Amino acid sequence: MSAPRHALRVIKKSARIALRRSPVLKVGAAVRDGVRSGVATGRDTLVDSVLMPAAHGSAARVRYAAVLDGHTLNLHAELPAGTPEDAPARLVLAQGATELRADARTHRDDAGRPCVSATVLLGDTIGGLPLGTGRWTLALELDAAPAPVRLRLLGDGAPGFSGPTRALAVCPHTGRRHHMGITASGQLRLTVAPAVSRAEVLRIERSFTGAGLLFAVHGPAADATRGARPVVEVVEQQRRRVLRRTAEPLPGDDSAWRVSVPLADMTGTSGRQVWTFRLPVRNRRGRALDLGRRDHDLRTPRKVLTPAAFTVRAADGTFVQVKPQYTRRGALQLVCTPRTSVTP
Repeated sequence: MSAPRHALRVIKKSARIALRRSPVLKVGAAVRDGVRSGVATGRDTLVDSVLMPAAHGSAARVRYAAVLDGHTLNLHAELPAGTPEDAPARLVLAQGATELRADARTHRDDAGRPCVSATVLLGDTIGGLPLGTGRWTLALELDAAPAPVRLRLLGDGAPGFSGPTRALAVCPHTGRRHHMGITASGQLRLTVAPAVSRAEVLRIERSFTGAGLLFAVHGPAADATRGARPVVEVVEQQRRRVLRRTAEPLPGDDSAWRVSVPLADMTGTSGRQVWTFRLPVRNRRGRALDLGRRDHDLRTPRKVLTPAAFTVRAADGTFVQVKPQYTRRGALQLVCTPRTSVTP
């Protein structure tokens, strides 16, 4: 590598590190967190001080509502005073003239207040409610004489995730995305968005004589690759050199594939090289699909998901140190560095 090119690369890397460590970004994050907390507090005040009193007993106050593991709706709400503890209840999801129902359980909390809880599986392909995409308004239906009573669900009951994990919004089976929110009138609402194309890294295979990537294709891109073996483009970041390898199907899963990493072709005289992997199938923005890790519930995936570096003897006999890493957007990168010797 020439001296000017090496100096430019060092300057770029130093600038990226300085930007990540800049206190300006930390201040911005603190401001965003403060605004988000203030909005949530104001929303709760509006529901408790205005909307609930105006409902006159025709609404239940949502205390917790979230979609966990991408497809399980969990709900806990406080019922109006005087509601029978053993009243049969159902959770109603409405979209226009379409209404879907799921069983709910009425009980009393530790303070003796009447409450209702529900756990509902979403998606007919996994045995749950056959929800279509779009916005669904949630309500409760209690059996009573002479007719069932419909209660609105007010508030969003958004959980506070302060640990290393967050709610997983994408269903790992269908790829659909679920988001809880409220309408302008404060009623609980579930938004179901269609699956987007993505290529998810399942595992990085490593041995002394080679390496491979196991990945799965989801969303509309899965239909584009069905019936044909996808071609994976291996792209070198500095010179934009592109290598192409055809993936092999994994037995028992028509959406999962394995591609061998061409390490012998990925090292040269320039020393350290950074490579990414992508599918030429285009997403909705017209871009190629980067292979990466995005289906997780971690707040800091780069620290948790990144495996350790390893050394491989390539097909041409060269020893290569391979360091996997993930970008901020979740795309996989392999940093390859030739080595003249291997320490046992």
